[in-house]
Amino acid sequence: MPQENIIRKKAIQILQDQGYVCWFPSKVKFKQNDIFGIVDLLALRRTKMRYIQLTTLPNVARQRKKILDFFKKEKVKLPVEIWVWLDKKKKFKTEIV
Repeated sequence: MPQENIIRKKAIQILQDQGYVCWFPSKVKFKQNDIFGIVDLLALRRTKMRYIQLTTLPNVARQRKKILDFFKKEKVKLPVEIWVWLDKKKKFKTEIV
């Protein structure tokens, strides 16, 4: 199973344990799979929506730049969470962009 799928499953389990319902777009080869190009996963609980970008430590700067570039280009702002999988610690580190 590719690392991306493993990380997504771990994140979804954490969110479901907190009472969230999760959704992510299906993967389609050679197509954009992220929501707006910046979000991997949506999590909803009651009236709260979370916009989550999943990544690994080597890619966090690239993902952050991609999100900030989108905000600037589209003149929008969302509380996008970057969840960084720390393989050695077997846990996520999170930040809000």
